[in-house]
Amino acid sequence: MPMKLAHNVEMLEVTLTRSGQPMTIYPTLTWNEAHLVLIDTGLPGAGSAIARAIADAGFKVEDLTEILLTHQDIDHIGGTRELLALAPDAKVYAPQVDAPYIDGAKVPTKLATLEARKANLTTEEEAFYHMLKEGFAIAQLPVDTLLKDGDVIDLCGGIETVFTPGHTPGHTSYFLRSSQIMVAGDAANIEGQRLKGSNPLMTWDMKLADESLDKLKAYKSSGVISYHTGYLKY
Repeated sequence: MPMKLAHNVEMLEVTLTRSGQPMTIYPTLTWNEAHLVLIDTGLPGAGSAIARAIADAGFKVEDLTEILLTHQDIDHIGGTRELLALAPDAKVYAPQVDAPYIDGAKVPTKLATLEARKANLTTEEEAFYHMLKEGFAIAQLPVDTLLKDGDVIDLCGGIETVFTPGHTPGHTSYFLRSSQIMVAGDAANIEGQRLKGSNPLMTWDMKLADESLDKLKAYKSSGVISYHTGYLKY
């Protein structure tokens, strides 16, 4: 069920299946009188589940005006095409560094890493490789607006772009200025009442990821939304 965190911020809760296992994600919805903004879109096939979560929050998916992507990974971009089919006027925003991986100009980093070791993959890694290969083939899409560190999107009280590389080369978090909530994507995870960094097993550059976590912690946030672990209120 969605969780209202501020007057114009709702954390959605969506359970999907990846490689036969359930996976819960927490996309973010924010809005004002003229705009309805979704941050991250799940795996390929997640569009209908996210549309239901948007409806549960009291909105119509066809009223989406912007989709913001934190980074290139398949579980963050995968449902975008399906949502655009339901809300064709919505515009897609993404970090400038990760955009070439989202639009297909470059091979996504996790897929490229597995392809480089293709002859020596374990059974589990091979299944993950094929999931990524098939998923990206249908999920990649053009980006309408490229974002860099410090950009402020003039929507819903101001959405500040916070460059948090490490998990991927261009991972970006979004600071919702009106509520002071940080949408951290995969740059942060919550364990108990502590904020931890990117999952080392899924991280492109751990040193950068640790520096990005420090950057997030330095913000005077009222709370942090982690895509895989929910909400931590300060």
